[in-house]
Amino acid sequence: MQRQVVDRKELARLAAATGADVPQEAMEPLGIYLEMLCQWNKAMNLVGPHSWQDILSRLVADSFHLASFLESLPMPDAPLTWDLGAGAGLPGIPLRMLWRKGAYYMVEVREKRALFLSSVLSQTSLPSTHVFRGPVEHFFHGQYYPADCIVSRAFMPWRQLLDLTLPRLRREGLLVILALEPAPEKLPAPWRLAGQHSYVVAGNARWFWALTPDMPENDLKKFSTGHHEDGA
Repeated sequence: MQRQVVDRKELARLAAATGADVPQEAMEPLGIYLEMLCQWNKAMNLVGPHSWQDILSRLVADSFHLASFLESLPMPDAPLTWDLGAGAGLPGIPLRMLWRKGAYYMVEVREKRALFLSSVLSQTSLPSTHVFRGPVEHFFHGQYYPADCIVSRAFMPWRQLLDLTLPRLRREGLLVILALEPAPEKLPAPWRLAGQHSYVVAGNARWFWALTPDMPENDLKKFSTGHHEDGA
């Protein structure tokens, strides 16, 4: 597979054009990721765009804005974050080049995509960033601690995602959803909107929702226990 070469000066210029604050030290690992993504994309159809410039402006830009959004949210100094349905590493791989807090787990059921993610991690220095290959239910069963933050980009419809993640979050944990529309005015109980941010990528408006369960910790634990007993 022939590898596209990402010009680092052009990369810095296009990254700045996204309107996000991308540090200079992120350029080298970002360039490596884009080169690998374009190379593997020819054989695996990981993403729609084919040139690294289009991938950056249409897909990676979300990760840049997400890093700023996560910085604005109330979280522990070293949060435990799960990225469900990591796919080609978007948003997770570029995100970890900017937002490096805590431990970050990318969960991907498809073997070839998980192999791609592991290959990228072997070529870049991303702190405490891991890949789990398998169904999300298997990943959940192996986790002793609940998450401080769960990130999702088109993993499943958001209403189903609320039910899946509620028993997996800490009392004040956050579910962050990448969406193409604003959050609804009324959310299903016990969820509430903890933060929201809109931005523009490639001329199109996009949103981040940060949702948190609004219930006492004891009730959340009871719900979690009942959820497991139901076999979900």
